[in-house]
Amino acid sequence: MKRKATIAIAMGDPAGIGPELIVKVLADETLFDRCRPFIIGDLDIMRVNAAQLGSALRFNAISDLDDARYKPAVIDLLHPPGFELGPLPPPAVHPKLGEAAARCLALAFELALQSRVDGVVMAPMNKESFRAAGYHYLDELQFLGQLTGSDDPFILGAAGPIWAVSVTEHIPFKDIVESLSVGRVCRYIKHLHSVLRKLGYASPRVACAALNPHGGEGGLFGSEEIDIIAPAISEAQAGDIDVSGPVPADIVFKRALDGDFDGVVCMYHDQMNIARKLQSRGDIATLWMGLPVIGATTAHGTAFDIAGQGIADPGSLRAALDAVIKLA
Repeated sequence: MKRKATIAIAMGDPAGIGPELIVKVLADETLFDRCRPFIIGDLDIMRVNAAQLGSALRFNAISDLDDARYKPAVIDLLHPPGFELGPLPPPAVHPKLGEAAARCLALAFELALQSRVDGVVMAPMNKESFRAAGYHYLDELQFLGQLTGSDDPFILGAAGPIWAVSVTEHIPFKDIVESLSVGRVCRYIKHLHSVLRKLGYASPRVACAALNPHGGEGGLFGSEEIDIIAPAISEAQAGDIDVSGPVPADIVFKRALDGDFDGVVCMYHDQMNIARKLQSRGDIATLWMGLPVIGATTAHGTAFDIAGQGIADPGSLRAALDAVIKLA
C-alpha cells in the first residue's frame, strides 16, 4: 500500500486570514484519506480562529513530530521551538508577525531536510512584515533556497487546467530584460516540461510567451523574441520538448485555456499572474519547486482588511494543498 504523504501546513501571518483558512480546509475529514496533515503554528491563535468560526475542530499540541496522531477533528500542532508570539499585534505590517510566519515556514523545511515531511503548504504571509523582521530576501522562495541549499528553486503557478512558470519573478520591471538569456529561458521551458510529466502529461505541450507587444513585430517593438526567446525555444525543441512560440502574451493564455497548450512559460511575474488570477480562486495556487520537497502557498495575500470576520475564501489554500498532495 502506498504511504500517505506527510504534509506540514505552516500558519502564515497569524494576524491575517491564514489561520481561518486552515481551520476551514482541515475541517474536511476526507483529507486524511489522502495525506497526513499537521499544523506548524501557534496553539492559541488556532483555537481562537476555530472558536470564531464555530468550528468543532480541536488541536493536539505536540513538541515532536513523532508524537503526531494524524487524526481528523483533532489536528496535530507543532509550535516552533524558542519562539513566543506574545500578544497578537493588529492586522497590519509588523515584524513580530513576519517573524512568526518565517519561523513556521523554516521549521517545515527543516523537517523536510530531515526527510520527515513530504510536502509543505503555507498560509499567506506578508512580505513587508517578513523584511521588517530582518529577513532580507526578495521573497520567501529566495529564503527557502538559501535555507535548504537549493541552487535553482522556481515558482510554478496553477490556474485551473493550465500550469505556468515565470522566467523572472520578484524584481523591478526595469530589470526584466537584462535578467533574460537564452540559457535561462530554455531552463524554465525544461522545468515546466518536467513538472507536467510528473503531473501525468505523457506529451506535454508548452507555449513560450513573447515579451514585447505583438511578439515584437519582427523586431519593430523589440528584439528579445529574435535574440533570446526563439533561440531558447529551438534549443528546447532539439531536446524533444514540444514547445511553441514566441506566442504573443495577450493571446497565449486564451489559447491554453482553449486546449492548445498544457503549460505556459512567461517572461515576468505579472504576465503570468494577471492571467492566473482571472481564474476561479478555487483553482489557483502558487507552488515552490526545486526544493527538497514540494511547497505551495495561496495565490493571494494576508487580506488584513477582512481578517477575523470569518468570510475568507479557502479555495486557493485548498488548491495549494491538493497540488502538493498530488506532487508529493
